[in-house]
Amino acid sequence: MKKAAIITAFEPSQFRGGIETYTTQLVDLLRSRGVKTDIYHTGMIGEDHGFHNDYLGKLYLTGKKVISSGEAYDMVIANAFYGLGFFPPKTKTFNIFHLTHAGFAEEIKEIVPRRQYLEWKFLWGEFCESVSGFNRTKIAVSESVREELRRFYGFFDVSLIPNFVDTDVFVRCDRVSSRKKWGIPDEAFVGLYVGRWDILKRCDITERVVREKPDVYWLVVLGTGSDETAVPRSENVKVIGQVEHKSMNTIYSAADFMLFPSSYEGFGYVIIEAMACELPVITSNVGIAKTLYKDEPFLDLLLPDFTVGSRGIVLSAIEKMEYLRSHRGRAEIMAAEGRRIIEQEFGKEEWKKRMLRVLEL
Repeated sequence: MKKAAIITAFEPSQFRGGIETYTTQLVDLLRSRGVKTDIYHTGMIGEDHGFHNDYLGKLYLTGKKVISSGEAYDMVIANAFYGLGFFPPKTKTFNIFHLTHAGFAEEIKEIVPRRQYLEWKFLWGEFCESVSGFNRTKIAVSESVREELRRFYGFFDVSLIPNFVDTDVFVRCDRVSSRKKWGIPDEAFVGLYVGRWDILKRCDITERVVREKPDVYWLVVLGTGSDETAVPRSENVKVIGQVEHKSMNTIYSAADFMLFPSSYEGFGYVIIEAMACELPVITSNVGIAKTLYKDEPFLDLLLPDFTVGSRGIVLSAIEKMEYLRSHRGRAEIMAAEGRRIIEQEFGKEEWKKRMLRVLEL
């Protein structure tokens, strides 16, 4: 039996995030091909590692733990820079880039302290990610990440395998029953925000839009690490903590649109989840939106570049919301086209086929 090691940030069964969801899917795929799979994560490393930077110490020693395990793995797969310590690679090794910290740093440099920008750009990016691509088969989850790998690190030998959404799970449900499930008024025009309430997700933009549009009923579904008390409260805002992933289709089905003004994404799972559920998404030009929103009809829902300033983005978001409200027929066309594209290009079977080809399984 073949054996594989996956090096990642957290134990998928204990932490719910995009990379953890991805890791679970990867494990299922490997095991379906008879590959015994072990997971190594930073939670396996104690506090007495001797590194001044705690996070750097843990991710470095996680990779080293694979070496010291003595296991004869046929392949090693690392998420992001978590394979840093598995160096130099001693077996066939794959590195999956879900984003680049260099690209991330450049996009958020104006909204974080300079010290934080420099750390993300040079420590986590120029050092950790650059080393993590050494002598490995490199995989990018979006065209935007692949382009950043070329631009910042000079990686040209990168395979593109976009993330997928399970279109059997993420499908539009009955609107009335979905609203009843979450206690949302039947006749309301409903805007949705899904994600961490964080300045890096530009929660400031969402907050200003919410305050300026009291005639919209807002459903805010918070991701891991959010400060629930920071979300603006009023009669037209309903805040929900983390929702079980398989129930998110009812959330998307209860809304009329989703607002996603994030400053940076390597991919942006919620964009394709929403589109699979036939929900129009008003989004900044990040992650997978850079691929999907190049042309009509989705181009009409693309927010302007952040160089226009926060006020310009808020006004644009409001304009696009009102367009969707007053052009329901156009919104339905966008919804149907979104579902078609997701089924065709971002389905589970297509992802499995691409991944198995690159992994040579």
